[in-house]
Amino acid sequence: MATTLEQYYQMKQQLTAKIDNGTLNVDQLLGYQELLYRISVLEACMGFVKTAPLTTSIGMLGYHYQVVEAFFGNLVQERQIGMPADEHLRNQRGTALGNLQTVFKSFQKQFKSFQPDKPEAYRAAITKMINTILPAWLQYRYTYIPF
Repeated sequence: MATTLEQYYQMKQQLTAKIDNGTLNVDQLLGYQELLYRISVLEACMGFVKTAPLTTSIGMLGYHYQVVEAFFGNLVQERQIGMPADEHLRNQRGTALGNLQTVFKSFQKQFKSFQPDKPEAYRAAITKMINTILPAWLQYRYTYIPF
């Protein structure tokens, strides 16, 4: 089964072909931009996991975590554009945003007292964080632009 990122790459290839031959209509443009955005977020998250330091030194882990935390903090606030929302969809967006914020704040709290017991612990913790936040983030994004 293809991963979400692999599915997005396939969609991008299809939409890029439409752009190249002039058949992508204006109604599809916002979806294409959202697709590029989601791909960039997923790729950044892969980079965070791959670059997570293998050490127990809090000093060495601190900068990496600051970058990851800032990245996810921005995801909670950015790109609030999408299809027009009736009251039901506004409620869905609010619920999804609340879930995302709860998950993010939970990890912020956990990392304030994080003490790795082995060099691989931080990478495992960052991986868990990303694997937990991304589904909540995607659920939130689907309330703006579903595909």
